[in-house]
Amino acid sequence: MGAGKQSLGQLLLIGLEETKWTASCERLLRRYQPGGVILSEGNFQSPEQTAEMLEKIARTLDIVPFLAIEEEGGTVDPLRAFFPPLPSPQRVAAKGPEMVRRLGSLVGEAMALLGFNLNFAPRLDLAKPSAKPSQDPQSFGSNPQVVARCGVAFVTGLRRHRVLACGKHFPGLGALEFGSEHSMPIVGKPMAKLWREDLLPFRQLLPQLTLVKMSYATYKAYDFDLAVQAMYSPNVLEGLLRVKLGYRGLTVVDLYEAITEISKALPSSGSDEERAVSLNVEAFAKSIMAGCEMQVVRWGGTSHDLIDVALKKALDAGTLLKRRADEALKRIRRAKKGIRRPSGKFSKRDFDRLCRQFEDFRRECGAKE
Repeated sequence: MGAGKQSLGQLLLIGLEETKWTASCERLLRRYQPGGVILSEGNFQSPEQTAEMLEKIARTLDIVPFLAIEEEGGTVDPLRAFFPPLPSPQRVAAKGPEMVRRLGSLVGEAMALLGFNLNFAPRLDLAKPSAKPSQDPQSFGSNPQVVARCGVAFVTGLRRHRVLACGKHFPGLGALEFGSEHSMPIVGKPMAKLWREDLLPFRQLLPQLTLVKMSYATYKAYDFDLAVQAMYSPNVLEGLLRVKLGYRGLTVVDLYEAITEISKALPSSGSDEERAVSLNVEAFAKSIMAGCEMQVVRWGGTSHDLIDVALKKALDAGTLLKRRADEALKRIRRAKKGIRRPSGKFSKRDFDRLCRQFEDFRRECGAKE
């Protein structure tokens, strides 16, 4: 594999399926040299095994990687594989920002203990005002000021333990609408209301966010004439996020989400594998062209073939795509300054102490989930 493809590998966050370190996992990482990996609860066997696996992942890669999970509490709680389950963000938010800061600190300390350095949280989407708490427990609430204060508190807790944050889903999914079976999800809220409401938490948190995860919805306020998902929209990525809001960090797209939503709106043609290759390549190129830096790619099945095709297409493309990729690589290098490779060491004493703190926190929140 040429040096060009390895450089472009920095644009990838690979979701691994392995539950332990294997020779095939090592070959994969050496081959693509991704910018990072993201694990889920399905990867976890024991805390010691996880710490060891993260250390080996980092040692295998030439450039210090992002080592990520998506940990919010509630129904998005992979740490429950090892620790007592955490209450939902909305339940904690009802106790005030200080409790949310403590949630972020507990999550950050547990992640750092295992060797993670990036959390795909907090969720900054507003809950629908008419929704009951039980219908949208992963949101901090429907009030933009409350969501902003809780978002700041959560990120402050993470940063105390040198864990980076990724806010989602820009510019907000609180007003999401679904049309017919073969149409993209749409947010029809006017620009002024988006600015006052959905964008308020992002406006306050952007300076503290290393990454921003882009929404898969189309926003009429920014792309009225042509339905373009936010993750592919220059009007949203460049015009709004970069120019108007001055964001200098990284933007990330989950290609699985992107392809799922694209495939709903397109007529079926060709075999499933051909369709997957076509959509994967399209999504990869479109996100780079629009100004996005990193893509989450779920590893499994034929995904390695899709990655190869996508990277080759990017290398064979014109100068504009290459220039966009160079810009992305510069931003990634800047964002990684200061992050360290994990040691792989695991403290059973710290783990036992944290388990007690998780349980105490649950009781204080009155959590039953």
